[in-house]
Amino acid sequence: SCSSCSSLLYTMTHTHTRNTTHTTHTTINSINNSIITQKRSYTNTLTKSFSRLTGDALIYPNRTHPPQITTYIVNKNKKKKKKKNTNTNTNDANNTPDTPNSSSSASTSTSTPTPSSTPQDLSSSPSSSLPSPPSLDPPSSILPPPCTGVSLPPITLEPLIKIRASGDNQQTEVQVTDVDGIKVGSLEKSGGMTTLGVCVGAGSKWEADDTRGVCQAMELMALKPGGGADVPATLDSLGAQVYALSGRDNYTVSVDCLRDNVEEAAKIWKACVMDGTYEDEDVEECKHIMTWINSDLPSPELLREGMMSAAYPSQPLGNPHFCPLGSVAGVTGSKLRGWRDRFFKRGNMFVGAAGIEHAKAVDIVGTLFADVPPGPPEPSAPSVYSGGEFRLLEPNNQDGLTRVAVAFEVGGWHGPDMVPVCVLQTLLGGGDSFSAGGPGKGMYSRLYREVLNRCYWAEAAECFIMLHNDAGLIGISGASVPSMSQNLTYQILEQFAKLSYQPVTDEELSRAKNMLRCNVLTQLESRQILAEDLVRQFQTYGERVDPADVCARIDAVTKDDIRRVAQTAMSGPPSVSAVGPNLDKCPTFEQMKHIRGKDDLIVR
Repeated sequence: SCSSCSSLLYTMTHTHTRNTTHTTHTTINSINNSIITQKRSYTNTLTKSFSRLTGDALIYPNRTHPPQITTYIVNKNKKKKKKKNTNTNTNDANNTPDTPNSSSSASTSTSTPTPSSTPQDLSSSPSSSLPSPPSLDPPSSILPPPCTGVSLPPITLEPLIKIRASGDNQQTEVQVTDVDGIKVGSLEKSGGMTTLGVCVGAGSKWEADDTRGVCQAMELMALKPGGGADVPATLDSLGAQVYALSGRDNYTVSVDCLRDNVEEAAKIWKACVMDGTYEDEDVEECKHIMTWINSDLPSPELLREGMMSAAYPSQPLGNPHFCPLGSVAGVTGSKLRGWRDRFFKRGNMFVGAAGIEHAKAVDIVGTLFADVPPGPPEPSAPSVYSGGEFRLLEPNNQDGLTRVAVAFEVGGWHGPDMVPVCVLQTLLGGGDSFSAGGPGKGMYSRLYREVLNRCYWAEAAECFIMLHNDAGLIGISGASVPSMSQNLTYQILEQFAKLSYQPVTDEELSRAKNMLRCNVLTQLESRQILAEDLVRQFQTYGERVDPADVCARIDAVTKDDIRRVAQTAMSGPPSVSAVGPNLDKCPTFEQMKHIRGKDDLIVR
């Protein structure tokens, strides 16, 4: 072979060898690093465990400890003594001339002592014998050198949000001012957020056949005042949000924003309330949304809507809140503008504010709503309760359950028994069989104890109230498989009948009143709920009822009040609503309308 070929072969062979060796070393290093990491983690774990165990051994020397701990402490002490002796002898050797005796002494002192089979007294062991935890300080070699000769100016941070702190000068009572016919109430609260809400006495009970669906459309178009403004983007830049809610009695629009941005957010809020142009393109988009929502309402919502139509047929409160699909096409921009011109007047608007000074709230309302026309509230015809039945088949029900609700007439917000009715609702309580959670969430309410815990087939049982300005209902709704819907209905009637002839216990009544007081006061801690409560009470009572007065009325409720409310409610005909895939087992209104107490009730 020639020299060039031999040289090339040698180079190729050694190159391959170097590459293989490098790869092997890299793999070995990776394995070693992994092993070292695992050993460190294992060592740290052992160190923590030994520290805890040896600490117990030192604190409680008379107890029996594992032999490994005892041996560990003994060996640790021996090493400490050995190291101490070595250091002492080394210092002596440095300070003493080299002599045979000193050398012999040093040699003798550094010899390893024979381990003793008897463990030492742990109480005499120093605390320094415990294994020390690993140091968390970084090595000094990786720390940057200190800066010398550099002086930095002091840093002053300005608060991004001006937070009102609680103090002696904070407003603790609701202040009310009439601003050219618009009643404005406010309550200052600590924090960096402010809520403004306006309530208009305009709900679905004022709708007629030609204006059906206008309230729902107003709610959905609250963020489209027109004029090409991008309201959501502006609200995001201000840290604010606007939300609207329509009901049978009123229509509310609220804004929640940062305290510093309340003036700018209030302008958008007012535009959403009063300045809507309701352009044809926006109205068509709103109608598509209404169709999508109303064609897929959940079963509980259909049950409640059916209850109102059954209790008040052909009455203002019996009007549907959600626009029927056949009436969606009749919603137009001109009808929305006409609705606003009819109801949005000074005497029919109420403003509530939370988290803002009262003078500032009055100034905002006086400036922004200066162009609102004057006018009194719009009257409405009273709704007369008659009772009845609503049945709706749902062949494509998702959970396959049949839902039944039975309700009776009680007074509305102005009724003399409004507070006892609320106590009765809390006493019955109830809920869904999968939402028990724990004590404090209604597990000790009557419907949980006597229906959900005893009837395995009951999927839900809950008491509800539907109060309005001139009328109200109290009822119980439940859910079960279709084959047990008859048993469910009679269980509901049995609970009402038992209340009419059997007094509630002192424990039940006390628990219900405590829970109701807690719920009222806890809800008022929220700015949004506080502002909404102000405007709704202004519209309903013309004033704000103090929470202390509400709690006093709750405390005054007796067992006789509960019994009297139940007897009065069952003296009239019931209202029945049933929704589900199969309603064959549900009792009809004719079968239940004569039930007045336990003598008329036979539980199947």
